[in-house]
Amino acid sequence: MMKNRQLWMWGGATVIFLGILYLIQGILMPFLTGLLVAYAMNPAVKCFEKWGISRTFATCIMIFSFFLLIGLFLFIAIPFIQTELLRLASRIPQYGDRILVTLQPYIDNASLYIKPEDANRLRELASSYFGDAITWGIKLLVKVLTSGLALANLLSLIVITPIVAFYFLRDWNKIIQAIDSWLPRPYEPTLRCLFTEMNNRIGAFARGQSLVCLLVGIYYIITLTLAHLDFSVVVGMVIGVIAFIPYVGALVGFMLSMGIAFSQFSDWTSIGIIVGIFVVGQTLEAYLFIPYFVGDRIGLHPVWVLFSLLVGGVLFGFIGILFALPIAAAMGVLVRHFLEVYLKSPYYLGSVSLKAN
Repeated sequence: MMKNRQLWMWGGATVIFLGILYLIQGILMPFLTGLLVAYAMNPAVKCFEKWGISRTFATCIMIFSFFLLIGLFLFIAIPFIQTELLRLASRIPQYGDRILVTLQPYIDNASLYIKPEDANRLRELASSYFGDAITWGIKLLVKVLTSGLALANLLSLIVITPIVAFYFLRDWNKIIQAIDSWLPRPYEPTLRCLFTEMNNRIGAFARGQSLVCLLVGIYYIITLTLAHLDFSVVVGMVIGVIAFIPYVGALVGFMLSMGIAFSQFSDWTSIGIIVGIFVVGQTLEAYLFIPYFVGDRIGLHPVWVLFSLLVGGVLFGFIGILFALPIAAAMGVLVRHFLEVYLKSPYYLGSVSLKAN
């Protein structure tokens, strides 16, 4: 009876906690980002402590260095991206003409089976929908850029995140000790072992996946540039940033690249080279980068990885996507532990007879 009561108590507390997070998700970004930064920098601060540097001073060094690098990157990247977007905007009419010229033979062949008035109607509809889509996209971009809430979130991310990261990182050992003191004493060794395994899996996965994203981005930037594809650097950066989502990064990059390739090149050889680059890239990512740098560190099947990312995105938006894999890895450790306990229990081995109430 006591165990059932404890189970219901912990289950109810978990539901209430998740409900509160869902209600306040709009303000969670700077706090969770600060927690993520502190978690990533804690090993480096430990190294400074081993060299005799105080934790507070080491925290100041790491936080200042990290956000200085981020600021320098944005200072360099934002003007470059802005320039590339202006180039893309100026070339959209030219790209449209090239695509029309490329597709014209197929349109002419199709016109043999379609009435002229129907073909003209299809062109009008396509032009109308394309114009509506461009207009909607521009309005959405303007709305996002001028939104007071978006500006407030950006300012809170810039101002609050360093402060949160500093206090989390400085007091990391105290936080861990406090959580450790709250653990039920009879289950402390088991819970400590589980938390250690979670930390090892999440840390190893984060380091490995970061290297994969970096290598994938560099590969596509170099190869697409050598193939003379327009906006190759931007496309490679996009692929590298979202490569932590299995197959999605390469799929988005492939669609972008093929759209640019069809509008830029008039020969099938150049388009085939772009296709070959992505075939080789996916082969390297699937059979070299991920097995070597990531392997089975997270302990989850790729289908469950995609599922957890989608669930996190639906429930909590970008924050959910950011923390979906660490939470899924932690839940995987718990599920495997409970499954191991169950397989050793009398309920599985059949030495306990269950009586119907």
